[in-house]
Formats: sequence, C-alpha cells, structure tokens
Amino acid sequence: MPDKLDAKQFVRLTADGELPDVIEMAAGDPLYCTQCGAINPANARFCRRCGYSLEEQEADVVGLANAAQVKLKQADAAKQQHSPLASAILQIVTRLSLSWLIFAAMVTSQHNALIPIFLAWFLTEIARNHSKKSVTVEHSAVGIVTLLTFALIGGSALFSEQGGVVAMLMVTWVLIEVWRLVS
Repeated sequence: MPDKLDAKQFVRLTADGELPDVIEMAAGDPLYCTQCGAINPANARFCRRCGYSLEEQEADVVGLANAAQVKLKQADAAKQQHSPLASAILQIVTRLSLSWLIFAAMVTSQHNALIPIFLAWFLTEIARNHSKKSVTVEHSAVGIVTLLTFALIGGSALFSEQGGVVAMLMVTWVLIEVWRLVS
C-alpha cells in the first residue's frame, strides 16, 4: 500500500451515483457551475452534474468554504423571484373585480357586457399561465392596482348604462396584462 494516497482515486459515489458536493481536490480552487450549482474540479471542462461546458460559461471560482454562502444566496434570490402569496392575492383580486363587473352588468341588465368581461378574463388567464415569468410582489401589486382601477371605471360605466365602455376597458386590460407579461 502506498504511503500517500491520491485523493482522486478514493472519491466515493453517493447512494444515487452522484459525486459528493464536497470533494477533495489536488490543486486549484474548484469551479462553480452557474447552470446547476455543482462544485467541479479546477481543471474540469464540463460540469460533473449537468454536463454544461464550464469553458463557455463565466464560471465563478469559489473555495469550498464559500460554496455554502453561494447556495444560500441562490436560494434567497429564488424566493424573491416567485411569491405564491402574491400570486394568490392577485388571483383573488382578479376574481373579486370580475365578480363586481358581472354583478354590475346583471343589475343594470346589460347582458351584452358579460361577453367582453368573460373573454378578457379567459385571455388574461391564458397569458398568465403561458408566461415564463414568476409572479413577483411588484408584478402582483401593479396587477391589483390595474384591476381595481378597471373594476371601478367599468362598474361606473355599467351603472351609467355605457356597456360599450366596458368592452373597451376589457380589451385594454388584456393588452396591458399581455404587455406586462411579455416585457
């Protein structure tokens, strides 16, 4: 048995066949993969977890002590990007605003205003569900203000028997929502 063992020869795989996150390296600081977050040897050309080219990306060089801090920062950034509570509140305000408009259309016997209201709701939900963006608190707040404004103006228009204004408001609402989701 040799006196000094090479650390690379005795790295053991975890139960799922992956290399452990903390591995011993002979020389150099490990590379951090910006795609999946795996720690790779300093001389690696491809990520050991996802296979992404480490040469093509701008890899961050971090020591093993800093790897935990980097992962915590990523987790915090992911939490800030998507807010389930903001999404739920936006959905509740959407339904309440549309319920108000439907109620106003029914009370004022302007049943023709129901078509643009339901169509706008349907198109907005399609746009929201197909958007690649997460619902952030800022996105939700702007959406709520927009919805409440349109519900107030639309309700006023219905009670003044201006059903055509509601149709224009609903088209405008859909266009604003789609523009916000795309940009």
